[in-house]
Amino acid sequence: MKLSQSLHSWVRRLLVLMVLLGFTGWVHPASVSAAVEYNEAIQFSDDFDSCSGERVLIHGTQYIVGRFTKDAVGRLHFGFTRNTRGSGIGQISGDTYILTDAVTRTSLELVSGEVTTYNEQYSARLIRRGEEASNDDSFIHFLSKITITADGSVSTFVEIQSAACR
Repeated sequence: MKLSQSLHSWVRRLLVLMVLLGFTGWVHPASVSAAVEYNEAIQFSDDFDSCSGERVLIHGTQYIVGRFTKDAVGRLHFGFTRNTRGSGIGQISGDTYILTDAVTRTSLELVSGEVTTYNEQYSARLIRRGEEASNDDSFIHFLSKITITADGSVSTFVEIQSAACR
């Protein structure tokens, strides 16, 4: 199973946004509970290897909705939901495939001057429509570890994937 760069572009965009808004909040403090909203739809096209043995070009959209708030002691909190929906046609069979995933993070804290490390796990599912065979749905599990140093730079970004046919 090929690791999709498009599915991970949201992590990079999200991280940049968190760092930029985090520094803005530290330099120009917002009032307690003042929220900064984030809402973006990202179009993507990417190839996947399906469990039915063919390559599939998926076109779709990732929807990211997030919210930054600051608590009474100055910590920034970020929560978000990301949904991915896409579809494509198998290059050999002409069958239709659907790609879905969803991630929700209720709160991630960023503290000025402190190292922050967090892990994110999520799974994507590539389903062949009208399937008759068992074990041809593709399940892809991702683990991302991100470390933000005290000065706000990203020191570690590791992605690990496992795939299974079910």
